[in-house]
Amino acid sequence: MRRGAAILAAVLLVGPLAAQQPEAQLPLPAAEPQDAELADPQLPPVAAPSTLPSTVVPGPGDLAENAPILTLDLDILYLNSAWGRRAQAELEAEGAEVAAENERLTRLLSSEEAALTQQRATLDAARFRELAEAFDLRATRIRRERAQAVQDLNTWAESDRAAFFRDALPVMGQIMQERGAVAVLDRRTVFVSLDAIDVTQQLIDTLDQRIGDGQGAVPLPAPPGTD
Repeated sequence: MRRGAAILAAVLLVGPLAAQQPEAQLPLPAAEPQDAELADPQLPPVAAPSTLPSTVVPGPGDLAENAPILTLDLDILYLNSAWGRRAQAELEAEGAEVAAENERLTRLLSSEEAALTQQRATLDAARFRELAEAFDLRATRIRRERAQAVQDLNTWAESDRAAFFRDALPVMGQIMQERGAVAVLDRRTVFVSLDAIDVTQQLIDTLDQRIGDGQGAVPLPAPPGTD
């Protein structure tokens, strides 16, 4: 999808033509500041609540039988779950469609810009400005629509992740009670801990059975209308 980001950047670089002087060539001026290159839609990682260095050391399992504290890795929990894998696959597929549409629009706008350049010599200044302004308006609309398409996917990914943890929370609480613990901590907030008290894989297995892959929990965004 990185190629899609470059294509989208090319779309965003189609700037005002009407402001160019009739006798000049038609370079592509820089995009508006708010139209800087957009990142590809990506599955957002679970933000680490702390930068504290974390270390896990091996230890016999019986030491954790009645451990009051359990740990888990939020990133691994989400990304290795059936829900997280499904979300990543959907995001990649949708992102590929966005990139393909960006490429099509880049070719279309480039072709229109070249055609307008060729007409310049045969048009008076007023007519050229009229056509150039119409092109500018259309290019600006497309820039905004493509930016919105990426933003919508990123927003969807964040909402889908939030839905996963919302559905996972009761299961986490149940496992905590079954293990006789009083708290479950993100492993990245713990300076050192035994691997025996880590319940990440246990949670993944249980969540895959209880809540599945979350298909349809957060509907995918509808593509914006474009020419």
